[in-house]
Formats: sequence, structure tokens, C-alpha cells
Amino acid sequence: MNGRSLFFRRLFDYYRYQFKVLHAVIDWTVALYIVLPALAFVIYQYIDLMNGRGLFYEWSEVMEWRWLYAVCVLIVCTGSIHTFLMEADNVFLLQKKELIYQLKRYALVYSFLVTLGKWLLLFFIVLPFISHSVHITLAESAALLCYLFSLHMFFLSLKQDRIRKPRSISRRVAEILVRAVLFAGSAGLIIFTEWGLLALIGILFFIFAFVRSLKKTASFSAFGAEVTEEKKSRLALAGLVMMMSQEAGMPKVKDRMRRKPLLFRNSRRIFKKRTIYTGYKELFFKVLLRNGEYIRRMCMLLSAFAVLIFVSPIWLKLIALLVYIGVCRYILTLIFDKVMDAPMLIGADKESDEYYRARKSCTNILHYAFAACCLLAAAVSLLFT
Repeated sequence: MNGRSLFFRRLFDYYRYQFKVLHAVIDWTVALYIVLPALAFVIYQYIDLMNGRGLFYEWSEVMEWRWLYAVCVLIVCTGSIHTFLMEADNVFLLQKKELIYQLKRYALVYSFLVTLGKWLLLFFIVLPFISHSVHITLAESAALLCYLFSLHMFFLSLKQDRIRKPRSISRRVAEILVRAVLFAGSAGLIIFTEWGLLALIGILFFIFAFVRSLKKTASFSAFGAEVTEEKKSRLALAGLVMMMSQEAGMPKVKDRMRRKPLLFRNSRRIFKKRTIYTGYKELFFKVLLRNGEYIRRMCMLLSAFAVLIFVSPIWLKLIALLVYIGVCRYILTLIFDKVMDAPMLIGADKESDEYYRARKSCTNILHYAFAACCLLAAAVSLLFT
């Protein structure tokens, strides 16, 4: 066995698992009545868009292609560098460090190719409309693609450090500031820099990201953290599906890098007076704040709708806001019920007035906070229209 055969075996196992997840959700009825009609509708509208008519064309004319910049920002903030490591490797394969090193190098190249595939797909889909609307040449579009892809790879290389070190509030704030500075600087470079210089800066970004990531693959100091991150990546699609199901629970991956809870250390009381009602609320907020998966998925949902509200015309802003209000409340209710399904609460009365009062109160608090963020995005977007 060598690193290449081990990589392809685990890559096949990874996609086979994702296919099983999709197959469990999309049966023949869902595919026949929802997926295929939606796919046919998108293809038909895309053909109309290329011919200068149709719903998508009118929508793009109103939005003036601002949605494309939002899509690029969302793509840059997604993705990860796979390692395809398993927990059993710590026992069986860690003595063969050269084999693990080869596996991680192949996984690194695979992650770069997947990221490049995302940008090439977006590039070839929207290139005919960008050249018609913005009037830029093929060389200028290629330079922009090179820069955005390299910036994405630079972000992924920074993410490798994040999974290796314990996350604190100061580290998260610093990460947000670095992203904000890079996005602001990138906007200035794209607007004011010549396309040749922009491509050169992108190539330098890519070389730096590749060399830095290749150096990280030779290190085995964060083996457990890389295994945990790979488990989270493998279960991401299953977690998204289970989050929308009332019967299924969220996959839980233990984060060994965190020694203590981020907030409410030593389980300090939130409420001075302990009742059944406040006990339900305290348990919910502590579990929510300590479980990064719940918060991450709610923030991803909020970001997607906030961007849609920000770049859409006024009539679409209202529709997106109403859809988000309904979806957000439904998901928060599901999260509350899943938290209360913990083994320690077996036998608790889930039909009592205290339970429904606590669920309503917790849902309202978070729902109003998330809805306020969307309203703020809508208000800010109206100032720029």
C-alpha cells in the first residue's frame, strides 16, 4: 500500500458516504416531482438569459450584477483543506509517517483542484453575461479569476492554523478583522489595479498558500485536530439534512482542542432563581453556546439571507425577509427540541406549560436577534440604492 492508493480509497469512501446521505433524502418521488422540474426550470431560464430574455435576465438587469460579488465572497468563505485522516491512523499508520505524509499531500492537491473547479464553474457560467454587461475582455476575466482563486486558497491556508490552536474570543475577533482587511484591500485592488498586476499578486498569493499548506502537511503535531476537522467535513451534509428533520439528531464530533467551555465556565448559573422554567432556558442557552455546530449553521443561514437581502431589489428583499423569518423560527424550534432530547432529561414532561413557555421565550430571543440583523442589512442596502 502506498499513499496514492490509500488516498483514492478514502476519496471513494468519502463520496460513497455523501451519495448515501443524498439517496436517503432524495428518493424517486422527490427526484421526479421536485429535483428534475427545478433542474429543467434552471436550464430553461439560463438559455433565455443567454438570449437576453426571461426571468433571470430581468432580475440581473435590476440588480446590475451585484449578486455576483456576493457569490464570490460566499465562495471565498467556504471550503476546507481535506486530510482524509482517520482516528485509527493514530494506532495503525502513525509509525509509517511517510505514508501519512503522502496521503496528506494528495489530499492537499485534491483540495486545491476542488477549489479551482468551483471558480472555473462559476467563471464559465457567468462569463458570457459579464463580458456583455461589464465589457471586460477574456484576459481581464482570467486575471480576476486567478486573483479570487488565489485569495480563496490563502484563506484556506489560514484555516489550517485555526483548527490547530484552541479558539478564543480574541482569536475569533482577530480572524474577522483579517478577513475584513483582506476583503477591503481586494476590492481596492480589483477596482484600481491593472489586470496584469492583479494576476501577478494572485500568483504570489497562490505560491505562498501552497508552500505554507505543504509545510503544514509535514507536521504531525495537530494530528487529533486534523482528524476532528475531517470528521466534521464528512458529516457536514448529513448534519445539514438532520438539522431540518424533527426525528433525527445532529451529528456530534468531539473537539479535543477545547479544554474548557468558551462561555459559562464551571457551569455558572444564568438565573439566580432556579425553577423548571428557568432550568429549561439555562440548559438550552448553555448547550447552544457550547455547541459550535448549531451556531455555525444558524450564522451560515443568516449570512446567505443577509447577502440576498442586501443585493436584491426591494420586492425581493421583502420576500427574502419573510422567508427567513419563517425558516429561522422553525429551525430554532427544532434545535430547542433536540437539545431537550438529551439523555439527562429522559422522563421530563415535554408537554408541560413550563416547557412550552421556555421554548417560546428562547426562540423569541434568538429569533428577534437574527431578524434584526436581516432588517439591518435591508436598511443598509436601501442607503446605497
